[in-house]
Amino acid sequence: MGEAQHVAVVGGGLAGLAATVWLAELGYRVTLLESNGTLGGRTIGLTTKHGDAVENGQHVFAGSYENIFRFLDSIGTRHLLSFPDQFGVRYPGGHVETFGLHPRNLVKMATGRVEGLSIATQLRAAPAWARLARDVIRFDDRLDDITVDEWFDRLGFPAPVRRILLNSMVIGLLNELPHLASAHAFAALLRTGADRARRHGPSAVRIGYPTVDLEALYLEGARRVMTERGVDVRLRTRAARVAVTDGRASGIELSDGTTIDADAVVLAVPSWNLRSLLDDVPGSEDARLAAKQLEPIPIMNAYVLLDRPLGTAAPWESLLDSDIGWVFDRDQMHGPRDDGNHLYALTTCASYDLMTLGNAEAGERLLAALRASYPAAREAKVVDLTVVPWPKATFSSRVGMSTIRPGNRTALPNLVLAGDWTHNDWPTTMEGAAQSASRAVDLVHTELAGG
Repeated sequence: MGEAQHVAVVGGGLAGLAATVWLAELGYRVTLLESNGTLGGRTIGLTTKHGDAVENGQHVFAGSYENIFRFLDSIGTRHLLSFPDQFGVRYPGGHVETFGLHPRNLVKMATGRVEGLSIATQLRAAPAWARLARDVIRFDDRLDDITVDEWFDRLGFPAPVRRILLNSMVIGLLNELPHLASAHAFAALLRTGADRARRHGPSAVRIGYPTVDLEALYLEGARRVMTERGVDVRLRTRAARVAVTDGRASGIELSDGTTIDADAVVLAVPSWNLRSLLDDVPGSEDARLAAKQLEPIPIMNAYVLLDRPLGTAAPWESLLDSDIGWVFDRDQMHGPRDDGNHLYALTTCASYDLMTLGNAEAGERLLAALRASYPAAREAKVVDLTVVPWPKATFSSRVGMSTIRPGNRTALPNLVLAGDWTHNDWPTTMEGAAQSASRAVDLVHTELAGG
């Protein structure tokens, strides 16, 4: 039997890891190239001075995430997820409401006992929900010409529904502000969610989180599988461009001038790193233009260690009218600490103003916001504060961006693209990254093995 065909994967983020693992499962010889000194991309793990494992941002899982679950099954870590199906909304001053599938939450909403969402307000919102469902079913590409705010204005949603429910959904799911985000991107997300719910039932609308840090969830199992299957992992190796011979990708030329020959190539890099790789690839103009137009978006994260609990009502809470988008209770998620202190992850998507500040100033603003929303934080001692700015967290789902995302195919039959920014059923999510990897692997396997 001849030697297995060779596939080069460029990029060791989530899409690249998933593509590598699945190609290795299919029996291909895989070389994974990563320019950084470690794998993980945007899931990279960090350590605070108190020894806490933290990362660029907390991940939340939906029950409809088929492809990311497939990846976690492949690397043996799916059991490390928990699905409490409940989240909180914290109002200025400290009042909190819980939402989710638990019967008490549904009853409280139905009887108008959620602050700001009276029965009268919900009745006024009913026609808007019906019009939203109509637009999602029709799914007109012209929705990419207007913002989510403009769409909600057109639909007629009352201000309290937008403030308490919809705005945090938009920011959390699209990582962009409602007055900038594309209505098309949000409608596409709702359409995908509805499709998964029809296929999988109530489990598709569950929400959960990892009970470990992202290093343990994604990387430890992936490294084990890649070692077992003989994947050649090359760190601190920068790909310069795709080599092309006779109308096919023939490998990857590296920045040191050497070339890695390959039977197929998967480019699983962020959109802003793509263009130079395609310099010698014919017919790549559309993909290169889309990559140029897609703008990065910042996310600000901070990890605060306190000497007392905040009194969170759910594993994570959305904060209204605050510099903090979400507070994640790592004690509830990962278990209590041995030292008796309490760790919280603070995340703000589309943090344009915070990103202009230094880490110390940003930290002070986030602490002030935490004290404004949690009475317990006002007297708490800050044991440690680690600020993790993320200037290029992902791509922005702004107006005009939703419909230009390129597909996984290129003009070369054995060269494919992967990444959450490529065209898939999701916006800027780990599920979008995993789905793009699945499609890329299918294309490679069809080309090389007729699979």
